[in-house]
Order: sequence, then C-alpha cells, then structure tokens
Amino acid sequence: MTTITLDEKVINEIIAVGHYRNAQEAVINILTDYVRQHKQELSLFDQLRLNADAADDQLAALFERNRDTGRNIEL
Repeated sequence: MTTITLDEKVINEIIAVGHYRNAQEAVINILTDYVRQHKQELSLFDQLRLNADAADDQLAALFERNRDTGRNIEL
C-alpha cells in the first residue's frame, strides 16, 4: 500500500464531479481509467510482424499458393 498526500480541495472536487463515494474510490477509478487509456495496443502492422528467427522455408510457405482442388467450372 502506498500513502500519498492530496490537496483536500482538489480531491473533494473530484469526488463531487465524479460522484465517487470517497477519496479512495476516486483515486482507484481514475488510475484504472488512466492505465486502460494509456496501454498501447499493438497496431495491425505490429500484430502481423514476423518473428526475425523464422526459418526461410516457413517464410516461403506463407507466400505459396495452395492449388485449387475439387473445383469444377462449367461454362
């Protein structure tokens, strides 16, 4: 547990504006929201980034086209 000193006027205003029951609830909710908003989600580019240790044959397999089997096209 960490003890911090807060300006009484500011914390009372936060409690009133945010409709919190007490200072502890206000601080916990504010910090939780802050962390959630500032956690960086990986961009789509980063999600698709390949591992640098991937073997060359694994990389080549990503770009090989599977043969279409079982398809009949009648014209």
